[in-house]
Amino acid sequence: MKTKYKLKKEKNFFFGLTNNTAKIYIRRTYTNVFVTLTDLNNKVVICKTSGSSDAIYNKRRKKIAQAVEKIALKLNQYLKLYEITNIHLVLKMRIKAHVYTLLSKLHTYGLFILTMTSRRLIAHNGVKGRNLRRL
Repeated sequence: MKTKYKLKKEKNFFFGLTNNTAKIYIRRTYTNVFVTLTDLNNKVVICKTSGSSDAIYNKRRKKIAQAVEKIALKLNQYLKLYEITNIHLVLKMRIKAHVYTLLSKLHTYGLFILTMTSRRLIAHNGVKGRNLRRL
């Protein structure tokens, strides 16, 4: 039996002065999807994963769309609570099908996406030294 809890609004977040703007970070690992809602100072409001939603994310990726939809549904409660209307989307991965699913869900909730940026890590193993000349 699941217990329902009431969301409590905290006052220590900064979402902008004229319009309520927030950032959403999306990161995908091999077995999980992380969606983090932050304010403009990068303070975390809530972080939802596919494991925290009721949908199962398996290695065959059959239910990734359902997991992202449930993450967006749970994120929408916090977006309504803080009256957020504008989003800066930060991707920490390549664009795949679940990003499009999340974008369509956010669009149906009436949110405007102001910017989309990519912050992928670039592997760097150092600089290769110069080859010595043979004589």
